[in-house]
Amino acid sequence: MNVKDMMIRYPKFVEFGKFCIVGGICTVIDAGVFYATHNLIGYRLAMIAGFCLSIIVNYLLNIYWSFKSKPSLKNAIGILAAHLFNIFVVRMGLMWLFVDTLGISDSIAYLPTLAISMVTNFIIIRFVVKRLTN
Repeated sequence: MNVKDMMIRYPKFVEFGKFCIVGGICTVIDAGVFYATHNLIGYRLAMIAGFCLSIIVNYLLNIYWSFKSKPSLKNAIGILAAHLFNIFVVRMGLMWLFVDTLGISDSIAYLPTLAISMVTNFIIIRFVVKRLTN
């Protein structure tokens, strides 16, 4: 079976692959902003700045490219709420634990925080997208 046949036969796999590519692009944007700014503005504001830029890119690419859907207020609010939960509960909570409680450098603590939050973000966003994008 060639790639084109596989894409036709397994469209959800293609969708997942696109979702992962978008996630990778947005992770690079998020991490790039974080590492470029954390020494200047502190890790909290650096995380928020990276988050803000990456969520805009994430929403547009996932809606138009990954899920071939139309943007709507309903799915925008759902995806934004999922991302806000992830940034303020999961990521900020983990960074607080690693940096402020355990004394780990923010540059080092960012990496496991990012890895854990990618998993939780996928679970949350996938749930939201299945419920609100069509």
